[in-house]
Amino acid sequence: MLESDAEPNIWRFSEIPSISRFLFLGLALVSLSACDAQKTASSPTIPLVAVQKAALEADAEEGSGAGEIKPRIASDLSFKVSGRVNARYVGVGDRVKSGQILATLDDTEQRADVASSRAAVESQQASLRIAESVLKRRKALAETGALSRQQLDSAIQEYQSAQNDLSAALASLATAEDTLKQTVLRADADGAITARNIEAGQVVQPSTAAFTLAHDGELDAVFNVQENVLSARGIPPEIEISPVSRPDIKVKAKIREVSPAVDRSLGTVLVKLALQNPPPEMTLGSAVVANVRFASSKRVKIPWQSLYSLDGKPAVWLVDPATMKTSLKTVSVERYDQADVVLADGLKPGDIFVVEGGQFLRNDEKVATTGEAAL
Repeated sequence: MLESDAEPNIWRFSEIPSISRFLFLGLALVSLSACDAQKTASSPTIPLVAVQKAALEADAEEGSGAGEIKPRIASDLSFKVSGRVNARYVGVGDRVKSGQILATLDDTEQRADVASSRAAVESQQASLRIAESVLKRRKALAETGALSRQQLDSAIQEYQSAQNDLSAALASLATAEDTLKQTVLRADADGAITARNIEAGQVVQPSTAAFTLAHDGELDAVFNVQENVLSARGIPPEIEISPVSRPDIKVKAKIREVSPAVDRSLGTVLVKLALQNPPPEMTLGSAVVANVRFASSKRVKIPWQSLYSLDGKPAVWLVDPATMKTSLKTVSVERYDQADVVLADGLKPGDIFVVEGGQFLRNDEKVATTGEAAL
């Protein structure tokens, strides 16, 4: 056996052929990648979510709506007889006094009726005088025995008949004179004309509205309010009215009348508000805005993005601070505001709920938190 001081048969990396070196490096990288994959599989990524702590906040519900200033009392004025409009003396916006003439009808027919009725009255008066004279003569003759009782009774009946005929003629004359007066339409109070429905030459029928008169006096702000607002909220304790053109002017108001009927086409209820000391800027027909503030209460509010769904019901992701695990809990929504969702039930003060990052969460999943209530 030959002795040799040669080095052991070990390959140095530098002595490995270049192609073999590349293969060796590739195998090493593959091994490292496999180790990383095993490490990742054994350590899953924990979702990071933004959370917030539930707290009771003052919930003063507010609302607003547009309406119009209208008179407390308004009347539709109309002729009580038919005829052709002879003249119209006022228009929309004109102020009138009680008893002022607003329009007239052609009264030719009515004047003829009055003349005929007066002639009938005069005729009946003459008949009554004749009957009275006959009755007096027969009474005198009957007292002397020259006239029978039957003839006296006949004279009495004729006299009474003449009296009744005169009464009927006088009633007809009164009716004719009243009809003549109805051809002139007059204002029934001081106020302003807010509507006009007739023109000269137009033929009108009895009780057809010719003018609408807004009486001077107290004013109302009139609004069409959704029925569900009244049924759910009740009567607000505080209402302020402002002209659309002058929002700096604020007038206190209170509900005076709520219509019992619902407008089926709009689903609204007519509400009239009594104004307290309205300023001169609030005139008839002015557009106004009502700012309503309902009774204040304490409720939990959450951002819109925190709301999810569970079996078709609103729900919120909760995070248990002890285990850092999630659970989806249903909640009851009081209403949806512009920026928040106001809850009626479901969350209590101190509950930690997810604000962002809950789209892909599962029940009983561990999470990491950030945000106002990060744990």
